[in-house]
Amino acid sequence: GSAEHPFPGGVFQWARYRRNGTGLNETERIFSESLNKHEDTLTLATLRIFSNQLGQPHFHFNANEMGYVISGCGQVGVILSGVTSSFNIGIGDVIFFPVGTQHYIKSICDEDLLLLLAYSTGEQLETLRMKDYFGSTADHILAQLFFKKQEEFKKFPWAAR
Repeated sequence: GSAEHPFPGGVFQWARYRRNGTGLNETERIFSESLNKHEDTLTLATLRIFSNQLGQPHFHFNANEMGYVISGCGQVGVILSGVTSSFNIGIGDVIFFPVGTQHYIKSICDEDLLLLLAYSTGEQLETLRMKDYFGSTADHILAQLFFKKQEEFKKFPWAAR
């Protein structure tokens, strides 16, 4: 099967294309190459968010994302123009995020939230996670972008780098 990719709060598994196949097993490598050779393919994944944990806010540069809730319950947030809209999801619900839409998924019940995800690309999925954005941007730049004092951004865990 596909390798598990743990993250704080959950586990991700996927069948995806990788430009450089490093770290892919034989089956994953064959599937990766097949995805990239055919038009109109989907990258598929399972996302397990542990009970009462958060899948970090992020967005995809090159794909729409659609998900189907297999088990558990959760909350989805979509951030548009600085305003967050959120709604609850449960078994059988379908969610959709257009390319470039910042979003998050959170488990809100006593069991893990499990989703089947599909991304509208056979290319390598390009994702920006907010933790990576904030972690790689200087605190004085963040202060200017968000109209806050620089000291506010020194409080975050990555500030000690």
